Amino acid sequence: RLPTIQQEVQQRKLLYIGLYLLIWGEAANLRFLPECLCYIYHHMAFEMYGMLAGNVSAMTGEYVKPAYGGDKEAFLKKIVTPIYCTIAQEAERSKIEKGNHSQWRNYDDLNEFFWSADCFRLGWPMRADADFFCQPLKPVDERNEGTIKADKQKGKVNFVELRSFWHIFRSFDRMWSFFILALQIMIILAWSEGGSLGNIFDPLVFKEILSIFITSSILNLGKATLDIIFNWRARRTMEFMVKLRYVLKFILAAMWVVLLSVTYAYTWEKPTGIIRTIKNWFGNGPDQPSLFIIAVVVYLLPDMLAAVLFALPLLRRKLEGSDYKLMRLIMWWSQTRLFVGRGMHESAFSLFMYTMFWVALLLTKFVFSYYVEIKPLVEPTKDIMKFPINHFRWHEFFPRAKGNIGVVISLWAPVILVYFMDTQIWY
Repeated sequence: RLPTIQQEVQQRKLLYIGLYLLIWGEAANLRFLPECLCYIYHHMAFEMYGMLAGNVSAMTGEYVKPAYGGDKEAFLKKIVTPIYCTIAQEAERSKIEKGNHSQWRNYDDLNEFFWSADCFRLGWPMRADADFFCQPLKPVDERNEGTIKADKQKGKVNFVELRSFWHIFRSFDRMWSFFILALQIMIILAWSEGGSLGNIFDPLVFKEILSIFITSSILNLGKATLDIIFNWRARRTMEFMVKLRYVLKFILAAMWVVLLSVTYAYTWEKPTGIIRTIKNWFGNGPDQPSLFIIAVVVYLLPDMLAAVLFALPLLRRKLEGSDYKLMRLIMWWSQTRLFVGRGMHESAFSLFMYTMFWVALLLTKFVFSYYVEIKPLVEPTKDIMKFPINHFRWHEFFPRAKGNIGVVISLWAPVILVYFMDTQIWY
Protein backbone atom coordinates (compact mmCIF):
# COMPACT_ATOMS: atom_id res chain seq x y z
CA ARG A 1 0.00 0.00 0.00
CA LEU A 2 1.10 3.54 -0.73
CA PRO A 3 0.04 6.79 0.95
CA THR A 4 -2.29 9.21 -0.77
CA ILE A 5 0.15 12.13 -0.44
CA GLN A 6 2.38 12.12 -3.52
CA GLN A 7 5.44 13.46 -1.66
CA GLU A 8 5.48 10.41 0.62
CA VAL A 9 5.12 7.81 -2.13
CA GLN A 10 8.82 7.71 -3.05
CA GLN A 11 9.88 7.53 0.59
CA ARG A 12 7.45 4.69 1.24
CA LYS A 13 8.72 2.77 -1.80
CA LEU A 14 12.28 3.09 -0.50
CA LEU A 15 11.16 1.73 2.86
CA TYR A 16 9.49 -1.27 1.20
CA ILE A 17 12.64 -1.98 -0.83
CA GLY A 18 14.80 -1.66 2.27
CA LEU A 19 12.51 -4.00 4.19
CA TYR A 20 12.73 -6.62 1.44
CA LEU A 21 16.54 -6.41 1.32
CA LEU A 22 16.77 -6.70 5.10
CA ILE A 23 14.52 -9.77 5.10
CA TRP A 24 16.54 -11.35 2.31
CA GLY A 25 19.83 -10.65 4.09
CA GLU A 26 18.71 -11.96 7.47
CA ALA A 27 16.91 -14.99 6.01
CA ALA A 28 19.72 -16.19 3.73
CA ASN A 29 19.21 -19.75 4.98
CA LEU A 30 15.72 -19.65 3.45
CA ARG A 31 16.92 -18.49 0.02
CA PHE A 32 15.57 -21.63 -1.62
CA LEU A 33 12.07 -20.84 -0.35
CA PRO A 34 11.23 -17.68 -2.33
CA GLU A 35 7.47 -18.03 -1.78
CA CYS A 36 8.07 -18.29 1.96
CA LEU A 37 10.12 -15.09 1.87
CA CYS A 38 7.28 -13.38 -0.01
CA TYR A 39 4.86 -14.55 2.69
CA ILE A 40 7.08 -13.05 5.40
CA TYR A 41 7.60 -9.84 3.45
CA HIS A 42 3.91 -9.16 2.82
CA HIS A 43 3.03 -9.59 6.49
CA MET A 44 5.87 -7.38 7.66
CA ALA A 45 5.14 -4.78 4.98
CA PHE A 46 1.51 -4.68 6.13
CA GLU A 47 2.69 -4.15 9.71
CA MET A 48 5.06 -1.38 8.64
CA TYR A 49 2.26 0.35 6.75
CA GLY A 50 0.00 0.16 9.80
CA MET A 51 2.69 1.58 12.07
CA LEU A 52 3.51 4.48 9.73
CA ALA A 53 -0.16 5.26 9.14
CA GLY A 54 -0.97 5.06 12.86
CA ASN A 55 -3.65 2.41 12.37
CA VAL A 56 -5.40 0.72 15.28
CA SER A 57 -5.46 -3.08 15.46
CA ALA A 58 -8.96 -4.57 15.32
CA MET A 59 -7.81 -7.44 17.57
CA THR A 60 -6.16 -5.52 20.42
CA GLY A 61 -7.64 -2.04 20.08
CA GLU A 62 -4.14 -0.59 20.27
CA TYR A 63 -1.83 0.88 17.68
CA VAL A 64 -0.36 -1.65 15.27
CA LYS A 65 2.90 -3.14 16.52
CA PRO A 66 5.27 -5.72 14.98
CA ALA A 67 4.22 -9.26 15.83
CA TYR A 68 7.84 -10.23 16.47
CA GLY A 69 9.25 -6.94 17.73
CA GLY A 70 10.92 -6.01 20.99
CA ASP A 71 13.27 -8.91 21.67
CA LYS A 72 16.90 -9.07 20.60
CA GLU A 73 17.35 -11.02 17.34
CA ALA A 74 13.61 -11.70 17.33
CA PHE A 75 13.47 -12.08 13.55
CA LEU A 76 16.16 -14.77 13.49
CA LYS A 77 14.92 -16.65 16.55
CA LYS A 78 11.15 -16.52 16.01
CA ILE A 79 10.79 -16.48 12.22
CA VAL A 80 13.88 -17.89 10.51
CA THR A 81 14.82 -20.53 13.08
CA PRO A 82 11.47 -22.45 13.17
CA ILE A 83 11.33 -22.60 9.36
CA TYR A 84 14.98 -23.58 9.09
CA CYS A 85 14.52 -26.30 11.73
CA THR A 86 11.69 -27.73 9.63
CA ILE A 87 14.01 -27.85 6.62
CA ALA A 88 16.71 -29.53 8.73
CA GLN A 89 14.24 -32.14 9.99
CA GLU A 90 13.21 -32.99 6.44
CA ALA A 91 16.88 -33.24 5.44
CA GLU A 92 17.45 -35.77 8.23
CA ARG A 93 14.31 -37.56 7.14
CA SER A 94 15.70 -37.87 3.62
CA LYS A 95 18.72 -39.76 4.98
CA ILE A 96 16.43 -42.33 6.62
CA GLU A 97 13.99 -42.59 3.70
CA LYS A 98 16.58 -42.81 0.93
CA GLY A 99 14.54 -45.21 -1.13
CA ASN A 100 11.12 -43.65 -0.59
CA HIS A 101 11.27 -39.96 -1.47
CA SER A 102 7.49 -39.61 -1.09
CA GLN A 103 7.82 -39.74 2.71
CA TRP A 104 9.83 -36.54 3.14
CA ARG A 105 9.58 -33.00 1.80
CA ASN A 106 12.19 -31.29 -0.34
CA TYR A 107 12.42 -27.57 -1.08
CA ASP A 108 9.79 -27.76 -3.82
CA ASP A 109 7.35 -29.48 -1.46
CA LEU A 110 7.91 -26.87 1.25
CA ASN A 111 7.48 -24.09 -1.30
CA GLU A 112 4.26 -25.67 -2.50
CA PHE A 113 2.69 -24.96 0.88
CA PHE A 114 3.01 -21.24 0.15
CA TRP A 115 1.54 -21.61 -3.34
CA SER A 116 -1.85 -22.64 -1.97
CA ALA A 117 -4.44 -21.01 0.26
CA ASP A 118 -3.29 -23.32 3.08
CA CYS A 119 -0.49 -20.87 3.85
CA PHE A 120 -3.05 -18.46 5.34
CA ARG A 121 -3.72 -21.03 8.06
CA LEU A 122 -0.15 -20.50 9.19
CA GLY A 123 -1.19 -17.09 10.49
CA TRP A 124 0.90 -14.16 11.67
CA PRO A 125 2.46 -14.58 14.18
CA MET A 126 3.00 -18.07 12.79
CA ARG A 127 1.28 -20.87 14.67
CA ALA A 128 3.72 -23.45 16.03
CA ASP A 129 1.09 -26.21 15.60
CA ALA A 130 0.46 -25.45 11.91
CA ASP A 131 0.74 -28.23 9.34
CA PHE A 132 3.88 -26.67 7.91
CA PHE A 133 5.78 -27.21 11.18
CA CYS A 134 4.43 -30.71 11.83
CA GLN A 135 6.98 -33.32 12.86
CA PRO A 136 7.96 -35.89 10.23
CA LEU A 137 6.45 -39.33 10.34
CA LYS A 138 8.12 -42.09 12.33
CA PRO A 139 10.83 -44.06 10.60
CA VAL A 140 9.72 -46.97 8.50
CA ASP A 141 11.04 -49.61 10.89
CA GLU A 142 8.84 -48.24 13.72
CA ARG A 143 5.59 -48.66 11.80
CA ASN A 144 3.64 -51.79 11.15
CA GLU A 145 3.13 -53.12 7.66
CA GLY A 146 -0.46 -51.89 7.36
CA THR A 147 0.55 -48.35 8.21
CA ILE A 148 3.34 -48.46 5.67
CA LYS A 149 0.93 -49.51 2.96
CA ALA A 150 -1.48 -46.72 3.87
CA ASP A 151 1.28 -44.09 3.90
CA LYS A 152 2.48 -45.19 0.49
CA GLN A 153 -0.98 -44.59 -0.91
CA LYS A 154 -1.27 -41.13 0.62
CA GLY A 155 0.75 -38.38 -1.00
CA LYS A 156 2.78 -36.02 1.17
CA VAL A 157 1.86 -33.09 -1.10
CA ASN A 158 -0.22 -32.41 -4.17
CA PHE A 159 2.56 -33.74 -6.37
CA VAL A 160 4.53 -36.87 -5.45
CA GLU A 161 7.22 -37.46 -8.02
CA LEU A 162 7.38 -40.89 -9.63
CA ARG A 163 10.95 -41.39 -10.75
CA SER A 164 11.22 -42.88 -14.20
CA PHE A 165 13.31 -42.55 -17.34
CA TRP A 166 10.04 -41.84 -19.15
CA HIS A 167 10.25 -38.34 -17.66
CA ILE A 168 12.83 -37.64 -20.37
CA PHE A 169 10.13 -38.23 -22.99
CA ARG A 170 7.27 -36.55 -21.14
CA SER A 171 9.21 -33.42 -20.20
CA PHE A 172 10.25 -32.84 -23.83
CA ASP A 173 7.37 -34.64 -25.55
CA ARG A 174 6.91 -32.08 -28.31
CA MET A 175 10.56 -32.34 -29.33
CA TRP A 176 10.59 -36.15 -29.27
CA SER A 177 7.27 -36.36 -31.14
CA PHE A 178 8.53 -33.96 -33.80
CA PHE A 179 11.73 -35.95 -34.29
CA ILE A 180 9.84 -39.25 -34.50
CA LEU A 181 7.40 -37.92 -37.10
CA ALA A 182 10.24 -36.35 -39.11
CA LEU A 183 12.14 -39.65 -39.00
CA GLN A 184 9.08 -41.49 -40.29
CA ILE A 185 8.75 -39.06 -43.20
CA MET A 186 12.45 -39.33 -44.10
CA ILE A 187 12.37 -43.14 -44.04
CA ILE A 188 9.29 -43.21 -46.29
CA LEU A 189 10.92 -40.81 -48.77
CA ALA A 190 14.26 -42.64 -48.71
CA TRP A 191 12.50 -46.01 -49.18
CA SER A 192 10.57 -44.79 -52.21
CA GLU A 193 11.90 -45.29 -55.73
CA GLY A 194 15.01 -43.18 -56.25
CA GLY A 195 14.90 -41.72 -52.74
CA SER A 196 14.33 -38.22 -54.07
CA LEU A 197 12.67 -35.52 -51.97
CA GLY A 198 10.47 -34.79 -54.98
CA ASN A 199 8.74 -38.13 -54.43
CA ILE A 200 6.63 -36.41 -51.80
CA PHE A 201 4.39 -35.27 -54.67
CA ASP A 202 3.80 -38.87 -55.75
CA PRO A 203 0.22 -39.81 -54.68
CA LEU A 204 1.19 -43.20 -53.24
CA VAL A 205 4.19 -41.83 -51.34
CA PHE A 206 2.15 -38.91 -50.04
CA LYS A 207 -0.54 -41.33 -48.85
CA GLU A 208 2.10 -43.28 -46.93
CA ILE A 209 3.39 -40.04 -45.39
CA LEU A 210 -0.12 -39.30 -44.12
CA SER A 211 0.34 -42.22 -41.72
CA ILE A 212 2.31 -39.84 -39.49
CA PHE A 213 -1.00 -38.66 -38.05
CA ILE A 214 -1.64 -42.16 -36.72
CA THR A 215 1.83 -42.12 -35.18
CA SER A 216 1.07 -38.71 -33.69
CA SER A 217 -2.15 -39.99 -32.13
CA ILE A 218 -0.30 -42.97 -30.63
CA LEU A 219 2.30 -40.62 -29.13
CA ASN A 220 -0.48 -38.45 -27.69
CA LEU A 221 -2.02 -41.55 -26.14
CA GLY A 222 1.36 -42.36 -24.62
CA LYS A 223 1.61 -38.84 -23.17
CA ALA A 224 -1.88 -39.06 -21.68
CA THR A 225 -1.01 -42.44 -20.16
CA LEU A 226 2.22 -41.12 -18.66
CA ASP A 227 0.37 -38.14 -17.17
CA ILE A 228 -1.97 -40.50 -15.33
CA ILE A 229 0.87 -42.77 -14.17
CA PHE A 230 3.09 -39.92 -12.97
CA ASN A 231 0.27 -38.22 -11.04
CA TRP A 232 -1.36 -41.38 -9.69
CA ARG A 233 0.10 -40.97 -6.20
CA ALA A 234 -1.36 -37.47 -5.93
CA ARG A 235 -4.90 -38.54 -6.86
CA ARG A 236 -6.22 -38.21 -3.29
CA THR A 237 -5.24 -34.55 -2.98
CA MET A 238 -5.85 -33.59 -6.60
CA GLU A 239 -8.79 -31.39 -7.55
CA PHE A 240 -11.68 -33.07 -9.36
CA MET A 241 -11.33 -30.87 -12.45
CA VAL A 242 -7.67 -31.86 -12.80
CA LYS A 243 -8.58 -35.55 -12.58
CA LEU A 244 -11.34 -35.01 -15.13
CA ARG A 245 -8.91 -33.39 -17.55
CA TYR A 246 -6.47 -36.31 -17.32
CA VAL A 247 -9.22 -38.88 -17.88
CA LEU A 248 -10.81 -36.98 -20.78
CA LYS A 249 -7.44 -36.52 -22.47
CA PHE A 250 -6.75 -40.25 -22.20
CA ILE A 251 -10.17 -41.20 -23.60
CA LEU A 252 -9.94 -38.68 -26.43
CA ALA A 253 -6.40 -39.81 -27.33
CA ALA A 254 -7.53 -43.45 -27.47
CA MET A 255 -10.50 -42.50 -29.66
CA TRP A 256 -8.23 -40.66 -32.09
CA VAL A 257 -5.93 -43.69 -32.41
CA VAL A 258 -8.87 -45.89 -33.40
CA LEU A 259 -10.57 -43.29 -35.62
CA LEU A 260 -7.46 -42.30 -37.58
CA SER A 261 -6.36 -45.92 -38.01
CA VAL A 262 -9.76 -47.00 -39.35
CA THR A 263 -10.24 -44.04 -41.69
CA TYR A 264 -6.66 -44.40 -42.96
CA ALA A 265 -7.26 -48.08 -43.75
CA TYR A 266 -10.17 -47.07 -45.99
CA THR A 267 -7.95 -44.75 -48.06
CA TRP A 268 -6.29 -47.83 -49.60
CA GLU A 269 -8.02 -49.95 -52.19
CA LYS A 270 -5.70 -52.94 -51.67
CA PRO A 271 -3.93 -52.44 -48.34
CA THR A 272 -1.22 -54.70 -46.96
CA GLY A 273 0.10 -55.57 -43.53
CA ILE A 274 -1.56 -54.08 -40.47
CA ILE A 275 -3.66 -51.71 -42.61
CA ARG A 276 -5.30 -54.72 -44.26
CA THR A 277 -5.93 -56.27 -40.84
CA ILE A 278 -7.67 -53.12 -39.60
CA LYS A 279 -9.80 -52.94 -42.73
CA ASN A 280 -10.80 -56.59 -42.35
CA TRP A 281 -11.94 -55.91 -38.77
CA PHE A 282 -14.31 -53.16 -39.86
CA GLY A 283 -15.42 -54.60 -43.18
CA ASN A 284 -13.97 -54.46 -46.70
CA GLY A 285 -15.94 -51.48 -47.93
CA PRO A 286 -14.93 -49.12 -50.75
CA ASP A 287 -11.99 -46.81 -50.19
CA GLN A 288 -13.01 -43.38 -48.83
CA PRO A 289 -9.99 -41.08 -48.53
CA SER A 290 -12.18 -38.06 -47.79
CA LEU A 291 -13.11 -39.48 -44.35
CA PHE A 292 -9.46 -39.62 -43.35
CA ILE A 293 -8.82 -36.06 -44.57
CA ILE A 294 -11.78 -34.77 -42.55
CA ALA A 295 -10.58 -36.68 -39.49
CA VAL A 296 -7.07 -35.23 -39.88
CA VAL A 297 -8.41 -31.67 -40.18
CA VAL A 298 -10.50 -32.08 -37.03
CA TYR A 299 -7.55 -33.73 -35.26
CA LEU A 300 -5.30 -30.79 -36.15
CA LEU A 301 -7.72 -28.06 -35.03
CA PRO A 302 -6.20 -27.72 -31.51
CA ASP A 303 -2.70 -27.58 -33.02
CA MET A 304 -3.84 -24.95 -35.52
CA LEU A 305 -5.24 -22.86 -32.67
CA ALA A 306 -2.00 -23.28 -30.72
CA ALA A 307 0.01 -22.19 -33.79
CA VAL A 308 -2.12 -19.06 -34.19
CA LEU A 309 -1.71 -18.18 -30.51
CA PHE A 310 2.03 -18.80 -30.77
CA ALA A 311 2.33 -16.51 -33.79
CA LEU A 312 0.21 -13.81 -32.14
CA PRO A 313 1.50 -13.36 -28.58
CA LEU A 314 -0.70 -10.29 -28.07
CA LEU A 315 -3.82 -12.38 -28.71
CA ARG A 316 -2.60 -15.14 -26.41
CA ARG A 317 -1.86 -12.60 -23.69
CA LYS A 318 -5.43 -11.32 -23.84
CA LEU A 319 -6.92 -14.81 -23.88
CA GLU A 320 -4.90 -15.91 -20.85
CA GLY A 321 -6.05 -12.82 -18.99
CA SER A 322 -9.68 -13.30 -20.01
CA ASP A 323 -12.30 -14.58 -17.58
CA TYR A 324 -14.84 -15.61 -20.23
CA LYS A 325 -16.05 -19.16 -19.70
CA LEU A 326 -15.17 -20.30 -23.23
CA MET A 327 -11.64 -18.92 -22.96
CA ARG A 328 -11.20 -20.45 -19.53
CA LEU A 329 -12.39 -23.81 -20.90
CA ILE A 330 -9.85 -23.67 -23.74
CA MET A 331 -7.02 -22.71 -21.41
CA TRP A 332 -8.13 -25.33 -18.86
CA TRP A 333 -7.80 -28.04 -21.49
CA SER A 334 -4.32 -26.97 -22.57
CA GLN A 335 -2.74 -26.04 -19.24
CA THR A 336 -3.41 -25.42 -15.58
CA ARG A 337 -4.61 -21.96 -14.65
CA LEU A 338 -1.64 -19.62 -14.35
CA PHE A 339 -1.24 -17.06 -11.61
CA VAL A 340 2.49 -16.30 -11.78
CA GLY A 341 3.44 -15.04 -15.24
CA ARG A 342 -0.15 -15.06 -16.47
CA GLY A 343 -0.42 -13.18 -19.76
CA MET A 344 3.33 -12.52 -19.97
CA HIS A 345 4.89 -13.31 -23.37
CA GLU A 346 7.78 -12.20 -25.53
CA SER A 347 7.39 -9.50 -28.16
CA ALA A 348 6.51 -10.40 -31.75
CA PHE A 349 10.02 -9.52 -32.97
CA SER A 350 11.74 -11.68 -30.34
CA LEU A 351 9.38 -14.52 -31.18
CA PHE A 352 10.15 -14.15 -34.89
CA MET A 353 13.91 -14.25 -34.30
CA TYR A 354 13.53 -17.24 -32.00
CA THR A 355 11.46 -19.07 -34.62
CA MET A 356 13.92 -18.30 -37.43
CA PHE A 357 16.79 -19.63 -35.34
CA TRP A 358 15.11 -22.98 -34.77
CA VAL A 359 13.88 -23.24 -38.36
CA ALA A 360 17.45 -22.79 -39.64
CA LEU A 361 18.88 -25.20 -37.08
CA LEU A 362 16.32 -27.96 -37.67
CA LEU A 363 16.45 -27.53 -41.45
CA THR A 364 20.22 -28.03 -41.35
CA LYS A 365 19.85 -31.05 -39.09
CA PHE A 366 17.20 -32.75 -41.24
CA VAL A 367 19.10 -32.19 -44.50
CA PHE A 368 22.20 -33.73 -42.93
CA SER A 369 20.22 -36.58 -41.36
CA TYR A 370 18.47 -37.44 -44.61
CA TYR A 371 21.45 -37.42 -46.96
CA VAL A 372 24.16 -38.66 -44.56
CA GLU A 373 22.35 -40.90 -42.04
CA ILE A 374 19.05 -42.22 -43.42
CA LYS A 375 19.30 -42.46 -47.20
CA PRO A 376 22.67 -44.32 -47.36
CA LEU A 377 21.20 -47.13 -45.22
CA VAL A 378 18.19 -47.85 -47.42
CA GLU A 379 19.87 -49.82 -50.24
CA PRO A 380 21.99 -51.97 -47.86
CA THR A 381 18.87 -52.64 -45.81
CA LYS A 382 16.93 -53.79 -48.88
CA ASP A 383 19.81 -56.09 -49.88
CA ILE A 384 20.06 -57.55 -46.37
CA MET A 385 16.31 -58.21 -46.25
CA LYS A 386 16.44 -60.01 -49.62
CA PHE A 387 19.56 -62.06 -48.87
CA PRO A 388 18.76 -65.40 -47.16
CA ILE A 389 20.86 -66.17 -44.06
CA ASN A 390 20.47 -69.73 -42.80
CA HIS A 391 23.48 -70.17 -40.54
CA PHE A 392 24.54 -67.88 -37.67
CA ARG A 393 27.78 -68.02 -35.70
CA TRP A 394 26.11 -66.34 -32.72
CA HIS A 395 22.72 -66.88 -31.14
CA GLU A 396 19.85 -65.90 -33.45
CA PHE A 397 17.72 -63.38 -31.54
CA PHE A 398 14.79 -63.46 -33.99
CA PRO A 399 14.64 -67.05 -35.26
CA ARG A 400 11.12 -66.79 -36.71
CA ALA A 401 11.36 -63.25 -38.08
CA LYS A 402 11.56 -62.65 -41.80
CA GLY A 403 13.88 -60.32 -43.67
CA ASN A 404 16.83 -60.71 -41.29
CA ILE A 405 15.23 -58.23 -38.93
CA GLY A 406 17.93 -58.70 -36.29
CA VAL A 407 20.67 -57.60 -38.71
CA VAL A 408 18.55 -54.64 -39.81
CA ILE A 409 18.03 -53.52 -36.21
CA SER A 410 21.76 -53.75 -35.46
CA LEU A 411 22.44 -51.66 -38.58
CA TRP A 412 19.88 -48.94 -37.87
CA ALA A 413 20.04 -48.67 -34.06
CA PRO A 414 23.28 -46.62 -33.82
CA VAL A 415 22.14 -44.28 -36.60
CA ILE A 416 18.76 -43.70 -34.98
CA LEU A 417 20.47 -42.98 -31.66
CA VAL A 418 22.73 -40.40 -33.31
CA TYR A 419 19.71 -38.90 -35.10
CA PHE A 420 17.94 -38.19 -31.81
CA MET A 421 21.03 -36.90 -30.03
CA ASP A 422 22.84 -34.76 -32.62
CA THR A 423 20.56 -31.74 -32.18
CA GLN A 424 22.80 -30.49 -29.39
CA ILE A 425 25.75 -30.62 -31.81
CA TRP A 426 23.94 -28.40 -34.30
CA TYR A 427 22.82 -26.16 -31.46
